[in-house]
Amino acid sequence: MKFHESGLPKHTLVEEAFNYSFNNVMQGQADSLKAFKQQIDMMHAQHMVMLDMEKKSGMPDDEYKKNKEGLEKMRDEQLRVGPGLIASELVKMFAASRVAPAKDLADGADNASPDLIAAMLLKDAVRSPIDFSNIEKKFGTGVTAVIADILHIDAYPSERENNLKAASAETKTAYLSLLVSSLTQMADQIAESLRENPFQKIMFPPGQEELLFNNAQALWGNDKKLDARFVDAFNKASSAAQSTFSIEVGANGEPELVKGAIQPPKPGKGGPLVPKNPGGGNGGLGGDVF
Repeated sequence: MKFHESGLPKHTLVEEAFNYSFNNVMQGQADSLKAFKQQIDMMHAQHMVMLDMEKKSGMPDDEYKKNKEGLEKMRDEQLRVGPGLIASELVKMFAASRVAPAKDLADGADNASPDLIAAMLLKDAVRSPIDFSNIEKKFGTGVTAVIADILHIDAYPSERENNLKAASAETKTAYLSLLVSSLTQMADQIAESLRENPFQKIMFPPGQEELLFNNAQALWGNDKKLDARFVDAFNKASSAAQSTFSIEVGANGEPELVKGAIQPPKPGKGGPLVPKNPGGGNGGLGGDVF
């Protein structure tokens, strides 16, 4: 994936952050390939154990040899295509988890500065204090201050609401944009899951609606465009998950969490499929939606 394909604003800082983040993701290719090879070798060993058992049970030598050659050929082919598959998946992950939220912010906020867009691209590249230091040296404190705030907010779930209220305006903009992206992704994945299996019931974890509302309420009024997008994204995800809750904006301009009638589940025998908290455990933003 190239920067000109991303749809991000053409700005030197944003492009440098894009390239840094892309290289950071692709550095994981060696570890991913090692794990892939271990998995293929383990599966091959298991197949060989089963084949050896069949030989002991009377399988002819020529048939054993033919099956063994087939297993070895299959293993070699999987190892041959592995690097390409892993690289392709890493690019997809980069586009979905780093570029898409940055683009959502750039397109969907009243005022998204280059520093803020860069922070969105780089926040997942911080896995150690050394990573943070390297990014700060290259991109400056304007970028890393937002990253540090987001990481701090997610590190202390019980204090999240107070930390959100105390955060800088740029951090509030970034965090609310992440909530919008996460809810939009959730609604899309629920729709896809229901297309594949219309008999399952998908729902929020208990208390998730209130948690999301409280988070957004702590950020409310900082960016009117994002406020409106959050209400829309929340209500779409809530409807998709057959939740009894929706958000309305009162006459005073403040959001209100409204509980309506229970929506009847879709007919079928499938049990409930419960999505994870948007973005990760405890209502944070550092993981997958499902």
